[in-house]
Amino acid sequence: MFTFCNRCPRFWPRASVSFLVGSLLKDGQLTVQSSWVSYFFHIKFDLAEGKVGTIFFVTSFIAAGSMLVASSLAKRIGNIQTMVFTHLPSSIFLALIPATNSLPLAIMFLVLRSCTQSMDTAPRSAFLASIVRPNERTAVLGITNVVKTIAQSMGPLITGVFASRDLFWLSFVVAGSLKVTYDLGMLAVFIGHKVSNYPC
Repeated sequence: MFTFCNRCPRFWPRASVSFLVGSLLKDGQLTVQSSWVSYFFHIKFDLAEGKVGTIFFVTSFIAAGSMLVASSLAKRIGNIQTMVFTHLPSSIFLALIPATNSLPLAIMFLVLRSCTQSMDTAPRSAFLASIVRPNERTAVLGITNVVKTIAQSMGPLITGVFASRDLFWLSFVVAGSLKVTYDLGMLAVFIGHKVSNYPC
């Protein structure tokens, strides 16, 4: 059992809500999980299943490679700045995917999104570890993942409603807009936080 330090009543509500929301919105998984994105490409562009698989193999590989750059970038500009300045372009490109009827352009947006969509993962974990006492980290990360998993289970239902009403494109716009709002909120709330000491 763990208890957060009671000397920082203002900090923990902000940190808890911010990271829970961030985990929920990560990679647009609230309304556009990877399976839905691949389905979108299949029905809008009549793209064969094999080609869809190839595209997502490449983008996943790019996303994995980009994570290697994140730690170096975080050392230079800080964890929060890395989280925001890499995640923000990804959010914008996500919202732009359904805005075009050109397959090459849609693929370009998807590839550009994959270049930075995962670069916030390591800095987020590092920042969270820096503001949580060592004996509390496992519990905090566990709670965050449980809430994220439960909340994300609503995503397919929401997207299914949009798709059934011929509003599939709206799920991308909603996801991208929410992520942009979250990124800017994180920057506003934590930009001045010092990671050298615990908040309490």
